Amino acid sequence: MRISSIDNTNFQSRNKTIRFADDIARRVNQCYTRVSLSKIKSFSNAEAHSCLIEDISDRLVKNVRMKKEDLYQDADSFCKKIKAFITPVKESGLGNCGESAQLSSIVAKVNGVKDCNIAHLYTTDEKDLDHAVLFVYDKTPYIIDAWLGFADYVPNALNKYRTLFTNIFDDIKPEDTLTFISYTDDEYTDFLKNNFTRKQINKLKKIYPEQFIKRGYV
Repeated sequence: MRISSIDNTNFQSRNKTIRFADDIARRVNQCYTRVSLSKIKSFSNAEAHSCLIEDISDRLVKNVRMKKEDLYQDADSFCKKIKAFITPVKESGLGNCGESAQLSSIVAKVNGVKDCNIAHLYTTDEKDLDHAVLFVYDKTPYIIDAWLGFADYVPNALNKYRTLFTNIFDDIKPEDTLTFISYTDDEYTDFLKNNFTRKQINKLKKIYPEQFIKRGYV
């Protein structure tokens, strides 16, 4: 399902919604520091470190994604399923944009953000740009991109991918129009797209108090 495309709207005000969304992106990165294979591959000298890249790739699969799958399948409660997303990243110190979007979903919902789910960046002619974010269906929709360390309204975010992050998104052509498409192809995304109940949030705050952000300006 296509959920947004770039337009000419320019939301420049850094209002409390986006400031708080920025806080969420920062909190994810503070709580779960991680090395990103995708970022390493975007470095200009990446080819000179092929052995390192191969090692990180293997560890990302085995220590993060396979472990997440094992923990998730064995989980018999809501909190244990949440732990399946957190523990592999925290223990390994590895994670790409997909892991970043999953962690953003958890931290955002612990802090009261509702109606959000993981979305992928595409061109409008359906070319997958291999990038995941947390998309928030607010009155004015916005995204939280912890992998790149920012949050912004959708048109601004799409413009940043085109201009500020050309080293990463070098396959975006000048004529491409960008869009976000809701991602629902796996059970992890289906699980995380649901709003958390107050009881679930309170449980997570006790287990992961570092995720909670005091909203001093709201």
